[in-house]
Amino acid sequence: MVYRIIALFLVGGFFVLLYLNRVSIVEHFAFRVEDTKFPVRQLLGLTPKPSDRIVVIAIDEKSVNKLGRWPWSRKVIARLIDNLHPAKVVSLDIVFSEPEDPESDRMLAESIAKHGRVVLGFFFRPESTERENPESLYLMQDSEFLRYELRSEVVGLLELSHVELSLPMFIENSLAVGFLNAEPDHDAIYRKYSLAHMFKGSIYLPLALQMIRFYDGKDVEMVLSGRGIDEFVFRGKKIPIYDGRKHRINFYREEDITVLPAVDVIEGAIPPEFFKDKAVVVGATEIGIYDVRPTPVNPIMPGVYLHAMTFSNFDKFHFIRYSKALDTAVIVIVSVLVFLIALRKKFSKRLLLYFILLLIYPSVSYGSFSVFSFDLNLFYPVSAILVSVVAQEGIIVLFAEKNIRELRRAFSSYVSPQLLEIISKNPDRLNLGGEKRVITVLFSDIRGFTTLSEGLKPEDLVNLLNEFLTPMTQIILKNGGMLDKYIGDAIMAVFNAPVDIDRHADRACRSALEMVRALDGINTIFKDTYNVKLDIGIGINTGEAVVGNMGSEQRFDYTAIGDTVNLASRLEGLNKLYHTRIIISENTKMDLTEEFLTRTLDVVVVKGKKEPVRIYELMEDTEENRLKAKEFNEAIEEYFRGNFESAMVMFEELSIRFGDKTSAVFLKRCSELMANPPDDWRGVYVAKEK
Repeated sequence: MVYRIIALFLVGGFFVLLYLNRVSIVEHFAFRVEDTKFPVRQLLGLTPKPSDRIVVIAIDEKSVNKLGRWPWSRKVIARLIDNLHPAKVVSLDIVFSEPEDPESDRMLAESIAKHGRVVLGFFFRPESTERENPESLYLMQDSEFLRYELRSEVVGLLELSHVELSLPMFIENSLAVGFLNAEPDHDAIYRKYSLAHMFKGSIYLPLALQMIRFYDGKDVEMVLSGRGIDEFVFRGKKIPIYDGRKHRINFYREEDITVLPAVDVIEGAIPPEFFKDKAVVVGATEIGIYDVRPTPVNPIMPGVYLHAMTFSNFDKFHFIRYSKALDTAVIVIVSVLVFLIALRKKFSKRLLLYFILLLIYPSVSYGSFSVFSFDLNLFYPVSAILVSVVAQEGIIVLFAEKNIRELRRAFSSYVSPQLLEIISKNPDRLNLGGEKRVITVLFSDIRGFTTLSEGLKPEDLVNLLNEFLTPMTQIILKNGGMLDKYIGDAIMAVFNAPVDIDRHADRACRSALEMVRALDGINTIFKDTYNVKLDIGIGINTGEAVVGNMGSEQRFDYTAIGDTVNLASRLEGLNKLYHTRIIISENTKMDLTEEFLTRTLDVVVVKGKKEPVRIYELMEDTEENRLKAKEFNEAIEEYFRGNFESAMVMFEELSIRFGDKTSAVFLKRCSELMANPPDDWRGVYVAKEK
């Protein structure tokens, strides 16, 4: 078992570190696996439709064949812009950095000015052999992005030292400029769209963002830090950021994008009215011009499509969302699941469960992406599953015989002192079988133990559990209870079995109160030793159950089964709902002979049951608790009568005056019942969780 736990932590931890650090050579494979989500989504017919507001005017093969080789005269581009005059915004994936002739340049400048809503493209360069036009640089400053908040002096954006801009006469007549640079991932595939770059200490936006800003008439907002873009707000909502400064493109089917040949627009084959309220982006799609980018859905996608798809992603809010914390948790969870599967004895069952896990998780990952555009990482969890299976099965093969001998020796020598006494006097009781007895069952569980255990070393976790379970078990045994079993961090104890004891309900309740008191002392030690603080929930129920030796002829345990046991377990879980520590059933309360402080908590149908049961909170007997219990009982009676308004007032006062979280639960419930009055109020609450 130790080796399996070590393998669990090593494999899970290794893939968590790989995922968080994104090693380039591993990412090369991870990217390709994640890219399969796009064709799978398309195969399922779940690819979203792009915005009908975006139109691509393509400098395509048809246009080049009719109008001549690219680049065309600027008189032709001017006619193109003139015929797009109804468009709300026109962006050009083109840079006019060199003069053509005075007449052609003048005509293009006039067309840009006449339209009034033209966004020009430009390129950032890491280095340049030519000096930038000072006037163009000056005019470029009008497009500087200013709506941002700084959280640090250093901003983690890519800063470039040179630009290739259009001539000043074009820039001064344009609405704005946006950069055209695209950055591939490690494997030279274009999956993301840069949202901002820096130049001479100022921030500039890409073409697609400039388009959507001016199309909407509303600005975007950024919060910047040394990590890059911490927050990006668009239309009042935060959008996901990748690599600190990029948008991950949610690719559409290319055939779903409205693409028109430039020649058809120039020659008037398409009426200008078609472009009313449209956002138009003009760019080359002809392969010979070589403005193509390899993407997950097309190895030769025209670069202009990246701008169009990004515009549509923003316009339709088709963002690919992700959660680094969830991906990390999933890697841990699947590693734990493999570990748990490996605990099964039969290889055939393990093999089946491994197969099911490898079938279910990719299905969930593909499904969440296809339906919700939520990217639940596929590569790292699946890799963790495969490596965990190899590791766990390898350990089983290597240490199977040794582990089996140790497990048999450990378990065959373990029995409780009570049961050992009975067995020594009555060896025939070792046979399988049981008897009906009225017992009181106590369940105890540590709150948030899964989360707590993730922050501790395995050896510290084992020591902590031992140091917690030992005093708790001593309290149970001291009060005449029998330790039935440990269930991880949970305790199941039975009172009035295997031998008769008097006042078993009192003994169980007394044990519960002592356990809660003992926890305060234990937590002082745990805080110093492990830097943790434990809290527990306890459920107690009294009733008839079957007790005896349960199991097979080869292996059995003395235990109790039945509805009485199940209800006690459910009551323990209800502590989370009511923010309490000890809950007892009405049967237990009726069986008490000593004076215990309780307050009526609810009439509830626990999960898996049909009949309601009245439940109570067992409280420490203090003056404040007596007053709180008295007033709470009055409030709960108003609630049971259906007087939600008056009950709400009383619960609110209790919540404020005593800081009583249980009253806050009923305060919210009363508010909901007042908003949606029940047709047939019986005062019964149906618990939806265990």
